[in-house]
Amino acid sequence: MNFDDLQKTWQSHNPGATITINADSLLKEIQRNQRHFLATIFWRDVREVGVAFLLTVFFLFWGVRFHTWTNDLIALACFGVGTFMVVDRLQQRKKEPAKNSSLKACVESSLQQVIHQIWLLKNVFWWYLLPLAISLEISFLVVAWNTRHHMAAAVAGFAGQTLFVALINWGIYWLNQYAVRKSLEPRRQELETLLASLE
Repeated sequence: MNFDDLQKTWQSHNPGATITINADSLLKEIQRNQRHFLATIFWRDVREVGVAFLLTVFFLFWGVRFHTWTNDLIALACFGVGTFMVVDRLQQRKKEPAKNSSLKACVESSLQQVIHQIWLLKNVFWWYLLPLAISLEISFLVVAWNTRHHMAAAVAGFAGQTLFVALINWGIYWLNQYAVRKSLEPRRQELETLLASLE
């Protein structure tokens, strides 16, 4: 087919024509996408909670072994982050739709899950990064205080560690905001458009 044939075919297309979509097929596709999305979020949470648990055990062990309360504080922050994720996951499971729900209910549920993930990632600084950063900074400050007789080394060590934590936190925050922009926001817009067409 050459360009002229394509152009004639395009011009003969009726712009007022409507496309009909089988509602059952659309429902199955949305449910499949929702299952994939939930599985991705679930395994992300499993990794995050697993790391939080391991870090909690690690810092508790070092805190008990060397009688350093700052390691206990870091363990508490790791435990808090892991606990927050588990509680949030359990609350979100209660909001999942029934298997035989309607197309509109399935789209609404998917939209709410995406909106919640956007909220989590946009606020990752407050519930994830800040508790860990505060506990680490307190630990660094105590180490600097204990080595204050070598003031230049203490200040340099504290500044270097603080800069390192700030860069890591900035990188994690940036990656989460990138995921919101590139993945979650377009998904939210698609679901909102679909929901508006179902209205």
